[in-house]
Formats: sequence, structure tokens, C-alpha cells
Amino acid sequence: MPANGIMVFFDVKPVTVKAYGGRRWSSKRLVLRKYQKTRGRFYLFALYDVKQGRVRWRYYHGKDSVAVCRFMRCVRRWYPGSEVWVVLDQDSAHPRKSHETRRVMRELQLHWISLPKASPDDNPCETLFSDIQSNVQDNSDDPDERTMQKHISHRFVRRNRRQDRFIEIPYLWDSHKG
Repeated sequence: MPANGIMVFFDVKPVTVKAYGGRRWSSKRLVLRKYQKTRGRFYLFALYDVKQGRVRWRYYHGKDSVAVCRFMRCVRRWYPGSEVWVVLDQDSAHPRKSHETRRVMRELQLHWISLPKASPDDNPCETLFSDIQSNVQDNSDDPDERTMQKHISHRFVRRNRRQDRFIEIPYLWDSHKG
């Protein structure tokens, strides 16, 4: 990778706003209705920067190629003048399968690397999503999308400030040292 090269991992998580049971210690048993009204649904687009160990994110109401292209334009704004290598899975809206996303990424001069099929553990964004699931979504009962997004953003901001924010990626040499 060139000296000004940056490797980032990208993934998308659907988030449904509703009451979550989660895990908790209590003498009283929490029982949630099997069928409950959802209060919203959105998609969390996350980007993990291997060198800095930081997360960047956006919220969209779809995960189609239009939303992916909007996010890739943000990626280019975040890293102007750098050679950016985006590692992503093989979702249908990603450049491996979408002509529109491929065209926009070429236009923005973003390189992409597709992960093999059925390899979610290879993407550090899955670690981030797991953290959001267990520390934000579980036990939440947010009234609307905006509140849930605020809690997720707060979690990511705090994570970016920590010294131990780096995610070790076993197949990348020296990835945990930034």
C-alpha cells in the first residue's frame, strides 16, 4: 500500500427501533410481547479505519446502491487526496455486483477489495455491530429512530476516544498497532 494509502472496512447493519429484552440481572422477569409495533427502521453504515482504529458512520433509510454511493462520497470527503482501499462483503449494492456503485467508486478514485462469501468474521465492522447490539440495543426501549441513533453515535464517539480502540485483524500483518 502506498505511503498515503488508507485501508478501511465497510459494512451495513439494519437497526429496528423497538423494545429489546436483552440481558439483565433482576429478580423480576421481563416479558416482551412476541409481536410488538416497531417504532422505526434504519441502516447503520459503518467504516473502520485500520490505521487510526476509528469508526465513521452515517444513517440511511435504505441500503441500496444509491445509499452506498452517498456514503462513498462521504468517505472521499473524509480522506481527500489519499488512496483509499475499501474492504467490503459481497452485498448486492456493493461494487462487485452493482454497476452504479462500481461507477461511482471509480469516479471517486476509491479502490475496493471484496471479502470472500460467508466470511462475516473477517470484517471488523461486525465487531463494532456486536458492540452496538449488546451495549446499545439490548435493554433499550427508545421511542423513535432519532433517540436510537443518538445512543449509537454516543457509543461510537466514546469508542473513538479510547486508547484500546484498535481491532486486531489476524490476517493483516501488524494491524492492531495502527
